[in-house]
Amino acid sequence: MNGNLSTKKLSLESLSTYRNVLMGLEILLIIIFHFTEDCRLYDVRYGGWVEWFDIYIHSSGVDMFLLLSGMGLYFSMKKGTGQKAFYRKRFEKILIPYVIVAVPAWFWLDLIQEKNGILAFLADVSFVSFFFQEKRWFWYILMAGICYLIFPYVFRLADQARDTLEEKMRIIVLCLMTTTALVLLELYHHDLYVNISIAVSRFPAFFTGALIGKAVYEKRSIPRMAVIAMTAGAVAFAGPLGLADKSIIGVYMAAFVNLSLCLLLVMGLDALSRGKRSWARYTERGICRVLGWFGKYTIELYLIHVAVRRIMKTLGFYTYRFSWEAVMIIISIVLALVLSRVTGWIQKRIQ
Repeated sequence: MNGNLSTKKLSLESLSTYRNVLMGLEILLIIIFHFTEDCRLYDVRYGGWVEWFDIYIHSSGVDMFLLLSGMGLYFSMKKGTGQKAFYRKRFEKILIPYVIVAVPAWFWLDLIQEKNGILAFLADVSFVSFFFQEKRWFWYILMAGICYLIFPYVFRLADQARDTLEEKMRIIVLCLMTTTALVLLELYHHDLYVNISIAVSRFPAFFTGALIGKAVYEKRSIPRMAVIAMTAGAVAFAGPLGLADKSIIGVYMAAFVNLSLCLLLVMGLDALSRGKRSWARYTERGICRVLGWFGKYTIELYLIHVAVRRIMKTLGFYTYRFSWEAVMIIISIVLALVLSRVTGWIQKRIQ
């Protein structure tokens, strides 16, 4: 009887088990999104699977990055990590590779390619121009840094709730506050909204990650049929309602679709790992090995990928072409491995 019940529910612990796999999947989805975005912007082969991906998945890989990050940070704080050590570890993780990649990239663009001057270079590297000029080249690093700064407070909100209802209400309030701030910005300070909405609209995903982190930590489970119904509902309503075209709700809807598909993937991998046939277990291991490998280098792949993509497009090597997209991906993987080694060496020297 217990075995039958366990097959009807998905243990949320599986999200922790496959977290690295999901991170690897999301970095690949971001790379694919940038390809579909180029196809849309240049109006080349925008149809079929390219259009489908752009509507249903879009840039939701970023939301899932933040959600999975919030989930992992919950576990880190639960271990009793001091706030100073927490900040040091997280900021070393993002700032060292950022400086290695972004400083020379912005130097090339601002001082050599576009000749904007040293002040423009300093404003771009420090993210000042992100708020006032809509310069978004490495915006995710700024977003991640802000999330790290506020997470100890988000953690306390979720962790100190008296029951599951209160914890959900606290996170919902945070999400509603973010959405309200976005709506007010769009109405009364549209220029600032255009500049920063790409980041601010992602906070609800991060807050939700803390909530899911607590559920995973407490070993809760959800019915498998609920996962299937959630996925079917998300995919069914995202396209026909045109939500992908809406600036705020479209981000939320794409993130919900992505989360639903991730839960479905985890459910499938979990079933394969417990399968009686050897092919099922080998399939699960193969998927985990490939996606898990990419999951180890997400920050490095993100930084190198967006840098190489921008440089190639500036020089006229447009990545909506399959040939240049392939070149960009190969270069990104190779340089990401180098960046990971260099970052690790610097971290050891600092310690």
